[in-house]
Amino acid sequence: MLFRDQTTDIAKYVAGHILDIEPVDAEGELVLDFNRATNLLCAYTVFTTCPLPPTENRLAVAIEAGERRPSSTDPEERND
Repeated sequence: MLFRDQTTDIAKYVAGHILDIEPVDAEGELVLDFNRATNLLCAYTVFTTCPLPPTENRLAVAIEAGERRPSSTDPEERND
């Protein structure tokens, strides 16, 4: 699931995040673990494109979990 939230432009990658979702369990419940939200590949390289989350996946709340924005997308400026 692609999503944006109120922290996307501040602490997370601008295009949004991706969250892998497990199937609904036997009781019909679905657990979303936003701690496992990751950046899209375009957060790390200029050699790819990323889809934007659909309007219905733009959350009006701040999700203070998940991977943070990388310091730079320029390989010459990265320290890792």
